[in-house]
Amino acid sequence: MKNANRVVTFKKALGWIRSHSIDNKGITITSKQQVIYPEVTGYYIPTLLEWGERELAVSYAKYLCSIQKEDGSWFDAYDKAPYIFDSMQILKGLISIRNILPEVDAHILKGCDWLLTNMSAEGQLITPSKDAWGDDDSFCSELIHLYCLTPLADASEIYGRAMYKEAVQKVLGYYKRKYEKEILNFSLLSHFYAYVMEGLLDLGEEKIVRQAMTNIEKYQNRRGGVPGLNDVNWVCSTGLFQLALVWYKLGELEKGNRVFDYACMLQNDSGGWYGSYSVSWIDGFKRGRQKAYYFPDEEISWANKYFLDALAYKEKLEFEIQADIFLDQIENDDGRYQLIRDRLQKQMHYHDERGIMVCDLGCGKGRYVLNLLSEFPDNRYCVCDLSWNVMRNLDNTIEKRQGRLTCIPYEDDAFDYVYICEALEHAIHIEGALKEAYRIAKPEGVIVVIDKPIEQLGKLEIDPWEQWIDDTQVKTVVESLGGRLEIIPSIAYENKDDGLFRAWIITKSTRR
Repeated sequence: MKNANRVVTFKKALGWIRSHSIDNKGITITSKQQVIYPEVTGYYIPTLLEWGERELAVSYAKYLCSIQKEDGSWFDAYDKAPYIFDSMQILKGLISIRNILPEVDAHILKGCDWLLTNMSAEGQLITPSKDAWGDDDSFCSELIHLYCLTPLADASEIYGRAMYKEAVQKVLGYYKRKYEKEILNFSLLSHFYAYVMEGLLDLGEEKIVRQAMTNIEKYQNRRGGVPGLNDVNWVCSTGLFQLALVWYKLGELEKGNRVFDYACMLQNDSGGWYGSYSVSWIDGFKRGRQKAYYFPDEEISWANKYFLDALAYKEKLEFEIQADIFLDQIENDDGRYQLIRDRLQKQMHYHDERGIMVCDLGCGKGRYVLNLLSEFPDNRYCVCDLSWNVMRNLDNTIEKRQGRLTCIPYEDDAFDYVYICEALEHAIHIEGALKEAYRIAKPEGVIVVIDKPIEQLGKLEIDPWEQWIDDTQVKTVVESLGGRLEIIPSIAYENKDDGLFRAWIITKSTRR
């Protein structure tokens, strides 16, 4: 296994998802089972939104609404029987997209109400069918229902349904009492066990999750891999990414990186991952040597989903940790700031008014926006960054929202002027980030991007997830959106003008 270029890993993974989306309605089960998997399609939706694939996410959601059963449930991929787990993963997706598709609300409520009809007085969730689980409770058990509770808790808050919150607490209490030993000790396929860990963590059960994840560490091999089960010598790709995700959510960057990097190296040339991989003696575990048997020759669609989720939390955690090293000032005579200021003035003149809506994407500590606020105080300034920590000292006159460049938490057509300075290079998904910036700009609004062009690659050392900007890629995206593009080949900076920085100025069309 060789260290791969991580941007290439991402692009291949996203390409796999696109090529295995059936008529854009849903994701296939595996590379061999070319049937839409409703459950996985559901929990793909928030992942797609996070990474700038909004159109695909919307298409998935509409399809899932169209196949909901009259009683509120959803069936398995072959439409044989309803499952609590499958239905609740679909609800996770619909809840994540309700601000874009308000019509999903009725489907969410119907699904939540159906779940309550499958709960015992004690709090056990009794799924109508377990046929897809198999008979081995040490492989998969009803403990995975803990991963079903967050959409119910979210729905309680959104719709003011106290009975949903009461149900969450009752179910949580039941599984904690009945399965304490299994929760604390690695007891299922790593994929299913990680469902339990993430579900508990998202419900605020950090203490028990930390204890369980400490126990997981004793099973790791030399390079960070965790076996698929507690007594085998093979790994489950999805389980690896999910465990990395849990460590990232716990703030454990190094622990998460060990297992994340290991899983990335398993990626197939297609961009997908088999369900499981046999491990060579070099990376071996101190236990059984059974041959891998969890989809060992089929690429499973849920592996790509959890790769993207783990990557998102990894990047967020890294930015939070590095917040203090971000620059907090830029000189007024720096060419980058001068361009941002001059184009803002031009846009203000275009609107013939003093106060317009301005958004700084990837704002960091706000070194650009603070200068603009000082010079042009009548504008309304909003900012967005992946890290709350880095924005903590910004003035309350500036509206702050946390978000990713590929998932900007502002409404459509909101801003007259948008700028992104030295942030697009970290977006990983350049196309998705440009589409999001375009989305939040008003018709005839301007988006200014200042960053390093790909022709200058090699001038500076870069991080594994950094990429410099290709003119052709920007042109292709802007043309697809119907906008207009101007390129300024070189922007001066720090008394230098050597081509290290370039500007791409995009004007949003009035055409819909």
